[in-house]
Amino acid sequence: MRVRTYIYDSAAPADHVDRVRERLATRDEEFESLDVASADDRSDAVREAMFAIRESVRIGTTPDELYDDSGEPDFSAGVLITAESTGRRTIHVGREALEALAEDEP
Repeated sequence: MRVRTYIYDSAAPADHVDRVRERLATRDEEFESLDVASADDRSDAVREAMFAIRESVRIGTTPDELYDDSGEPDFSAGVLITAESTGRRTIHVGREALEALAEDEP
């Protein structure tokens, strides 16, 4: 499994986001890390994040966990986008990201 992108919101992170980021820091691969809270323009960052997710989903629907109660994108749980050697991408939302990284450890 190759990590492509990790998207999160440092203004309101879930309790596991820091642990995911710590695990990602130990990996010997380059990947994109997008903190929507630290972007110069939050709306641009959210748009970029949603594009990355839609590109990964391709056929299918975006996970419901990525939206708050009012239907707005919410990245506080964190989103890990990974790719298999075949090119197939998987989206891991929230604690699933931590579990995916743990399963991929040697």
